Amino acid sequence: IFQIMAEVVSADSGAKIDYRILLVILFGVIGFQLYLNALLDEADVENSIIVVSVISQLATAVAALVVSKRYWGTHVFGKSYLALSLAFFCVLIGEITYNVYLFVFEIDPYPSIADLFFFLLYPFSFVHLVFNIKFFNPQVRISDKLWVITLAAAITLFYSFYSFSEMGVSFDSLYGIIFVAGASAITSLAILGTKVLWKIPLGRAWFLLMIGIMLGTIGDVWYQYLEISESFDTSHVVNLFWYASYWVIVYSLYKHGKIF
Repeated sequence: IFQIMAEVVSADSGAKIDYRILLVILFGVIGFQLYLNALLDEADVENSIIVVSVISQLATAVAALVVSKRYWGTHVFGKSYLALSLAFFCVLIGEITYNVYLFVFEIDPYPSIADLFFFLLYPFSFVHLVFNIKFFNPQVRISDKLWVITLAAAITLFYSFYSFSEMGVSFDSLYGIIFVAGASAITSLAILGTKVLWKIPLGRAWFLLMIGIMLGTIGDVWYQYLEISESFDTSHVVNLFWYASYWVIVYSLYKHGKIF
């Protein structure tokens, strides 16, 4: 274990972030939204969204699986990145299920079994984050635990206040809170992970992972708001946050592979 930590701490190769790649991701997702707005056929819009969503989710899951396979059986990284891979494979299954409901059976997919797979993103990501944080910092300070819990609770409570003020205590408001709580929990842990690892080269990759997770959280919270107001459609701009989240995480996983 000490040898592994020494390798990660001393590794310089691939530690720096290439911000040009982040700009490519930014302009890529914006360009895709502009492309959708230019399409006249609704079927072309829907097909384009499905293809890009599936490719993005699959790329994220496979990238995490590659990192997991590289370190499987040697230390905690193998299992932690397998958990992250499973998280995005679940999102992929949820995406496919969602679209089967919507376009094959012509049934409103909210709520549906697709949501179960979408929700599994959170526990699997939680496992990934906890494994890595505990590996590099076995004794997390009580103060750190408190602010992680406080931040997650604040995000959830803020959404809950809005949700209840709009809909009262109902199935939809409580259902949305479950997802927001999961998203806020992994966001808080990702910030803690970046704080723990920032002083070593791996911290740059964790910073990217944190940004990716935060973008996904913005997308998730916004989506729940859209469902409350019944204003979500498959081509909504909220998709950009999810796409950017996937590809920033892919870049983060690439950096993990370069650093280890």
